[in-house]
Amino acid sequence: MTSNNSILSDAQRSLLSTVLNRIVPAAGDVPAAGDLGIADFVESVAAASSGKRRTLMDGLVCIELAASERGGTFAALAEPAQVEALQSVETSNPEFFQELVTQTYRGYYTNETVCGALGYRPPNREDYDPLPFDESLLEPVRQRGQVWTDAG
Repeated sequence: MTSNNSILSDAQRSLLSTVLNRIVPAAGDVPAAGDLGIADFVESVAAASSGKRRTLMDGLVCIELAASERGGTFAALAEPAQVEALQSVETSNPEFFQELVTQTYRGYYTNETVCGALGYRPPNREDYDPLPFDESLLEPVRQRGQVWTDAG
């Protein structure tokens, strides 16, 4: 297990990484999602909620069952059979699949390597100077007076 948020066995984590590589494959200089370690992100999100944990665990079982129907483990299948297995799971377990894709994208597109490859840097508070607050804007509210009832 890799962290305090570990809920997956090594075999499950390996399966998840392989699945994530199929959901977001490598493109040019940008590695695939599983190769970037996004499985750790997905696992930590699932660890924070018993419902998401159960959804992830059940979904991984569904993926292996779909793979076995195609002749082997998910990792051992050729790419077209992996895609077919994932499409089958998307149809049979859409809640899991949507959550998996959502968390994969969240983890992937906030990863520093991906952001750098895309030429994106999240805004930083030091990048701008906020305008000073104009206290005179509060004057109409002060003149109106209290518009709420005291509880006590």
